[in-house]
Amino acid sequence: MDIIGRAAELDALRQTIDRAPGVLPNLVLHGDPGVGKSVLLRAGIAHARQQGIRVLGGSGFESEAQLAYAGLYQLFSPVMAYLDRVEPFHRDILRRVLGMQEGPAPDRLAISVASLALLAVVAEDGPVLIAVEDAHWVDHPTREVMMFILLRLEPYDLRAVFARRPLTATERVTPGVHMLDVGPLDDQAAGLLLDRLHPDLPPSVRERVLAEAAGNPLAITELPQTSVGVELLPGGAPLRTRLETGFAGRLLELEPRIRTTLLVAALDGDRLEHRAELSPYELLEAERAGLVTRDSTPSGLRFRHPLVRSAIIRTASPEETRGAHAVLADHHQADPELRMWHLAAATVEPDEQVAAEIEKAARAVSMRGGSGLAVKALQRAADLTPDPSARAVRLEHAAELAGESGQLALAQTLLDQARQHLDDPARALATRAQILMLRHGDLDAARRLLRSTPSAGPLVRVMAASYVQDAREWAEVSDVVAGCDDDLARLLHDVFLGSSSSDVVRTALDTLPADAPPGRVAALFRAATWMDLLPEYRDRIRALTEGETGQGAVTHAASGYWLAAHDHFLAGRWEEAEGAANAGLDLCVRHDLELLAHDLRCSLGWLAAARGDADSAREYSRTVEEWAAPRGSGLHLSLSARNLGLAAMAHGDYETAYTHWTRISPAGDIPSHVAFAPWAVFELVESAVRTGRADEAKAHAAAALPLAARAPRLRLHVMAAQALVAPDEEAVALFKAALALPRTERWPFDHARVRLALGELQRRRLRPGEARPELRRAADLFASVGATAWQQRAEQELRATGVAVAQRSRGVHGLTAQQLEVARLAASGLSNKEIGERLFLSARTVSAHLYRIFPRLGITSRAALRDALDGAGDAVN
Repeated sequence: MDIIGRAAELDALRQTIDRAPGVLPNLVLHGDPGVGKSVLLRAGIAHARQQGIRVLGGSGFESEAQLAYAGLYQLFSPVMAYLDRVEPFHRDILRRVLGMQEGPAPDRLAISVASLALLAVVAEDGPVLIAVEDAHWVDHPTREVMMFILLRLEPYDLRAVFARRPLTATERVTPGVHMLDVGPLDDQAAGLLLDRLHPDLPPSVRERVLAEAAGNPLAITELPQTSVGVELLPGGAPLRTRLETGFAGRLLELEPRIRTTLLVAALDGDRLEHRAELSPYELLEAERAGLVTRDSTPSGLRFRHPLVRSAIIRTASPEETRGAHAVLADHHQADPELRMWHLAAATVEPDEQVAAEIEKAARAVSMRGGSGLAVKALQRAADLTPDPSARAVRLEHAAELAGESGQLALAQTLLDQARQHLDDPARALATRAQILMLRHGDLDAARRLLRSTPSAGPLVRVMAASYVQDAREWAEVSDVVAGCDDDLARLLHDVFLGSSSSDVVRTALDTLPADAPPGRVAALFRAATWMDLLPEYRDRIRALTEGETGQGAVTHAASGYWLAAHDHFLAGRWEEAEGAANAGLDLCVRHDLELLAHDLRCSLGWLAAARGDADSAREYSRTVEEWAAPRGSGLHLSLSARNLGLAAMAHGDYETAYTHWTRISPAGDIPSHVAFAPWAVFELVESAVRTGRADEAKAHAAAALPLAARAPRLRLHVMAAQALVAPDEEAVALFKAALALPRTERWPFDHARVRLALGELQRRRLRPGEARPELRRAADLFASVGATAWQQRAEQELRATGVAVAQRSRGVHGLTAQQLEVARLAASGLSNKEIGERLFLSARTVSAHLYRIFPRLGITSRAALRDALDGAGDAVN
């Protein structure tokens, strides 16, 4: 095996395996994901086998991390025949701890001594290497036994090599254990590896890959061929997240049947015998996607890297994951402990039968010496217990076991929870539902959980309903809110259903005390968003974001970034909007806040669509819709449709735009349960008018009339929609009245689009003198915010009135080297896809670069690139 740049690590492995004089007979490789620990471990195993050394061990699996002594069983299963050669006392201990014989749980020291005795007997027949991959996922009781063994290998013909993730700041290194930090490759080795794997990279791309990979071999392998989805991550996203997202992108290209089977395999601890459910062709597809690889395991396949397994799990929707756990719970009927964990993961609503089964298995775990793991099982059993008093009993039992296993802080926490469930069970239920919603976007599970206790979490139910956007759900929630005493829940309910006013929200914000909980502040500002009140409270939004980003309430800080991005967008500060959205997305990615992360992706897609960057808007929408559709998040689907519709309008494709706008609400109907529907009025009416659907346009404009009083910006939209369907003479007056509304220039993009519509109308009426100032003002506003495609449309209209539009100042000032390269290739006639293939960028990224390049070069179209670059020859050269 030719391994580049790892001479020192390979030498340390060989010395450990060969039991070189003065070298400890144990070695623990630790380092970041993808740094090459598994490759080194396999090289060590190959070396051991060449020396005739028996290899025992295996791999830790996340799915088995909570099964007491699962790792010990994996270690000893190939040598069970040797049990007859150890002392009866030791044999009895191991049979009990491995679940082969009933009896009381032995203490940890007895188990450790018996395990070492068995290994010593095996070593009498020849040298033994204990090799364990992903040792951090080995169950805790087994890890304690292995630590005992690691320190006592010397007298026997034993040696051990483990591979695990990096040490955490709180982990203590045990004296006598050789820890070897596997760091990144040095620059020379990284370059050599990249050139060997990807020999044809252009120099600029090679440099970028090496910089982003930072010496990580997996990143060097994957980043040049990574999926487009990685381009949508914030710049500060961890390398692990970037690699995971790359694998996830390939997974989403596979058929659903393949993805489902791989999900079951991933949740079952890499057991790819589930491949039997796939055809040879389907297996080949997974292999071609770089997700699985062939090896000498019993199934002949394995996941290519642990990050593939985690990517598969993260990509699945909560409902898909629960379904896979249900399959595995049924599959493992003969293994009560393994079945217990899958059953727990498959169940959402309180179920006494399931809770009792988990409790029974937890007691068995405890009896076998796994008290620490039994605590987690009992916590889950308590979560699924319908009766508050029974729930408290199970939590108290969990606290007792936590105390026994030395987890004193956890024991106290569990006792506090037990009291809370007795004193305020509804609040505990609401907290759990909120976590389900924010972390995984599991709206269905959150709603089902809260339905079981109608008085629990009215505010959480309102927030969930605002995402689901289902009329029946809102009717149910309205009944709950009507009977509760939570004024904030009632206010948000009324705002989302359109039955409140901006004065009510403003009063609530103005009377909010300075020390109000951040959750209440964030919720009220979400209401303010729908009332266009954010500009009045920018300092408060900034305080929310800055005050909670560090060690505070990160969830509310992420909401603050979303609020800031929304406010900046409407105010025409698009660079600031993009910065706030990316900062919030970075926070969400780091803290696994999936719901809010997709809120922010919708904001970034909105920004791309408004700029005219259709490729980027489509990519964001694809990502959002793949996540939102299985979760039933109607709000995210509406916002995605908004972005796609706006992107189509920017380029004059009104037929496509109409299709997207009517996904939000049908023409002539503005349902109250679809919170964004009022804000799609102007665009839906315009796209209907432009595609010859006059009746639909009039019906929708008429339906919108009652909405005008709800918020100032909405009044602008509704009046502009009335103008679009009115006879020409009336339309001019209506457009002018809309533009004369107080402070309409607070919203430069909205203002410019209404002014463009008026200018277009005047030109069609053959009134060029009246059209020109409207079109000129619209073009200037579009240019000021960076709406390049819209600016181009306004300037084309202006030329049609007989005005020679002056070229804006040219030059390449402010263009990066990559942007300049993109501009040159685009000027040569290459498509975005062709440029992307040449520079190893996604077409979306190329498009994004171009829409930033155009205003800096003072042009509005691709066709003008060649002249712009030629005119700036000195600066370019």
